[in-house]
Amino acid sequence: MKLLTFGGVSVEGATFRREKPLLLLAYLCLEGPQPRRRLASLFWPDAANPMNSLAQNLIRLRPLTGAVLEHGSRVEALLPSDTQAFRDHCRAARPADALTLYTGAFLEGLTLDLNPDLEEWLLDTRETLAREARAAHLSLAGHHHARAEHTPAHAHAERAYHTPGAPPCDPADLHHLWQILGPTDHPLTLTLRRDARDLGLTLPAPTPALPTTPLIGRAAELAALSALPPGQIAWISGPPGIGKTTLLSALAGHGWQVLPARSGLPLATLEPLSPHPPCSAADALNLLRDTRLKLALDDWEDMDDTTRATLTLAARQHPGATIAITARQPPALPTHHHIPLHSLTEHDLHAHPGAHAATGGHPTLLAAYLNGTPPDRTLDAHLTLLGPDHRRLFLALAAQDTPNLAATRAALNLSAATLASTLDTLTREGLTTPGGSIRASTPARQLLDAHPLDTALTHLHLARHHPHDTAWPHWLAARDLWELADTPKCAAAAHWHADQEMKRGYPARAAKTLEVAPQTDEVKLLRGWAELRTGNATAAQRIVDDTHRTPPHRPRPWQTLAAACALKLGHLNVLRDLLDTLDRTGSPPDARTTHLRGMLALREGCDPEAMTLFRQASLRFRSEGLPGDAVIAESLVAMLNVRLGHDAHDAFRNVLNDSRPYPRERVHVLTNYVYSLTATHAPDTDVNAAYEETVTLAAQTNDLEGGAAAWNTWGVHAHLARDYEQAAHRYRRALHLVEGTGNLRLHGLIQSNLSELMDDHAQLAATLDLLSGAGHDTLSQTIQNNILR
Repeated sequence: MKLLTFGGVSVEGATFRREKPLLLLAYLCLEGPQPRRRLASLFWPDAANPMNSLAQNLIRLRPLTGAVLEHGSRVEALLPSDTQAFRDHCRAARPADALTLYTGAFLEGLTLDLNPDLEEWLLDTRETLAREARAAHLSLAGHHHARAEHTPAHAHAERAYHTPGAPPCDPADLHHLWQILGPTDHPLTLTLRRDARDLGLTLPAPTPALPTTPLIGRAAELAALSALPPGQIAWISGPPGIGKTTLLSALAGHGWQVLPARSGLPLATLEPLSPHPPCSAADALNLLRDTRLKLALDDWEDMDDTTRATLTLAARQHPGATIAITARQPPALPTHHHIPLHSLTEHDLHAHPGAHAATGGHPTLLAAYLNGTPPDRTLDAHLTLLGPDHRRLFLALAAQDTPNLAATRAALNLSAATLASTLDTLTREGLTTPGGSIRASTPARQLLDAHPLDTALTHLHLARHHPHDTAWPHWLAARDLWELADTPKCAAAAHWHADQEMKRGYPARAAKTLEVAPQTDEVKLLRGWAELRTGNATAAQRIVDDTHRTPPHRPRPWQTLAAACALKLGHLNVLRDLLDTLDRTGSPPDARTTHLRGMLALREGCDPEAMTLFRQASLRFRSEGLPGDAVIAESLVAMLNVRLGHDAHDAFRNVLNDSRPYPRERVHVLTNYVYSLTATHAPDTDVNAAYEETVTLAAQTNDLEGGAAAWNTWGVHAHLARDYEQAAHRYRRALHLVEGTGNLRLHGLIQSNLSELMDDHAQLAATLDLLSGAGHDTLSQTIQNNILR
């Protein structure tokens, strides 16, 4: 059930027609719980026993089950009503929904004789609700008028004028209607002129409808502001040029009154709201009590102090008007409606292909782009107008992915005060954030590209003042301008950058970084390790020979690198001699030499000794902060445990999990794992899935050696399964990867497998001789034994 009060009075879903009880029920629905004595005196002031009359009418309402609740001396209505729903829609800024309920004047057609007090309440309520309905019609009329939708705009304007139960239009309503109907030949315009003349009101020239072109972007912001309930304040923040004023201009087409900030006299910003300027904050708050007023105020920072204080009071008191305020800073008063504006997104600009890529969504640059002006030219002209310091600072910030203000200040030789004021100006212009990040990155990059020499010089100055952990990209960009004095800093920055790439598992990237860096001894050493880890042992050995050709006079780090190269190149005799030389230095063995000793023992078939050395190497790697190298050693321990009869899944479970953060090292762990699965005849589903992951990860990390080893072992798996076509394919993939790496042992192993498969005895014999000559006698004998089985 629901009480219906517009255009009459009845109960939806019931045939109850008694007017006096229904009037009582309507009063309770609108006014809330009431004392019995007040109800009795208001409704039956002349009755012999008003309380008894109240009781009788409450009894008459009992057929409407649950309509009222009597508790002690108070009475409350529980039945929902259309007036309550109407007002809920109005407060939530849903005018269309509200008007579907307003089907006529409140309690229209009531035939009761009412005492003066009750009649006054009825007429006041009828007029108040009618004014709210008129305001809803005016809101919808303004909405359609802003979109040049003339038919619905005129229909709502006419209904607003003739709203049932409403008093004659006041000056503000006449002004609103005139703005919509004035430019037309609508019959109501004559009536509006007559009413204005009667009131002594001069109607201004009507404002033409706004263009139908929608606001670019900001649809969500515009919708949020349009739905703002009466009494609420929205705060729109963003740097200059981001589109705050444009957004307020769009609100003007939705029935909002837009006022720019005015400094000077107190309350100067709010003066246009009244023919008589407000003299105090109380006067201004009275102006803001009108629930129909939608007020947009532009630029909080430039308002006078009294206006700001008044708006702060309004934010706490919610006097009735709907208010939107723009500002450069976050909210300076209490509000639940903060709308920060940022650059437009690619989605916002989907109707303008290429606009976002060209402007970064910055509204100022976007306007130039849409007018046909290249954004970088607009940006360059704007920066030139601001001044040389602003242009230099902007370009220096644009050249950095993450701006370092201290390095930037030193690079440009600016004082702290000059940097702060210049950056503040750029931020006010909407070109940067307070932290120095560029807001329109695409035109900024285009501007840098348009002046390559200036840009390179900027990078050079930045490189000289950035810390070593962030300087390398700038050194690289200024490579043609390096001077001899730059060598130590440049080399240190390249070394740090490449070392991080190595630790993240990308030795190929590290090798490329170090190749173009100043070739200091430290850079060459790390470059040798990077080449070695990509599987290019020949290049690593060449670096060793070019830098320290004579073994007895090599520094220990270079001797260790030479030993690692010998292992990869299959020169086991050389490896043994180099390790003996390292032992004679008297220095305690480090993790790498211990690991190399383990690899030598493994190649020579001394599994117990190899396992002990790999365990020691793992501990030393972890103590030296090299967990990636440690998991390789641990995977070799797991592989040797499988040879002793352990289950492959159990042996590798922990090391497979530990290797996940280290992609390059994980390739080697997976290679040892799949080798063990193949050797123990694990199910094909497990083996193939593991091989797929191995070769994919090897390709992603550009690990030629790891990929070659994986493809070879996968070929062996197919070979043993008598899938000779697939085995040959995998062997050839492995040979293609290992070519040029200098890994003689792996190359010989793959070639011998393919020669055996193809029944090429001559090639097989040559390969076995090559392996034996390089010191791989154990491997050569193992291959021969496998063939004879």
